[in-house]
Amino acid sequence: MAISSDPIPTTSAVDVIEKIVYDFVKPLGFRRFGRTLHRFVEGDISQVIHFQNGCPQKGIPGLLWVNLGIRVPECQEKAFTPSLPLKKYYQEYQCNIRTTLSFCTDGKDVPYRLWKNPQKIAADIICKLEQSVLPVFDVLNSRDAILKYREDYPRFDQMNHLVLLEAAMIWGRRGDFPEACGLFRRYFAQVTEEHKNALENGRKIYLEKGQSLSYLNEKTGKTETVLAEKSGYYTIFHSPQAHLEYLKQLASQLNIPLENL
Repeated sequence: MAISSDPIPTTSAVDVIEKIVYDFVKPLGFRRFGRTLHRFVEGDISQVIHFQNGCPQKGIPGLLWVNLGIRVPECQEKAFTPSLPLKKYYQEYQCNIRTTLSFCTDGKDVPYRLWKNPQKIAADIICKLEQSVLPVFDVLNSRDAILKYREDYPRFDQMNHLVLLEAAMIWGRRGDFPEACGLFRRYFAQVTEEHKNALENGRKIYLEKGQSLSYLNEKTGKTETVLAEKSGYYTIFHSPQAHLEYLKQLASQLNIPLENL
């Protein structure tokens, strides 16, 4: 589809879209802060709908992403006693459970084109929120529910590899240190095994045709560049070593022993 060469009033279009969506979710407890619609559940857990108007600095104007998030304070801050007092609202990038509306509904990260009718875009957003987002918000509205049901919504949770770690943070916040310690140690053992396997066998990454990736080959100690001649999976020998070091530091801060792992 050809893109008009006329300037696109993207700010005005997003204003219209956001107002229509906000009018729909306001009775559900959401409040508006700039481009963020936010509500608290269970006192301090945030649920967020955020409107991202393109990325002009990267040459991507005229597009709209609807970002979604849930923020559990101890999970985002990685502390058993998170900071107080609470802010009035939190941004989507401050959430620990995150996705986009399009990925949540269709499994693809596809933005809206703002040169289309904003009322129709708003209607589509509301329809998708009703079908695929608000029901999830209504389930994942407490720590108990997040512990029990988080993994039932993989499209809603693009950081789901952190489930064990963040479960440890929730139990630690509750004061159950033995449970928190056990979950943390399980997660650390899992990452350690991934590190070992990545060094021995490599790990697969997906690249689109023409895409390149430079990385440190931890087998050779040299920086290498992979250039995808066609779309597909490529093997690299790079492990989550930095993440392991971070976990060691975090365990020390939380007084979690990692001996015998």
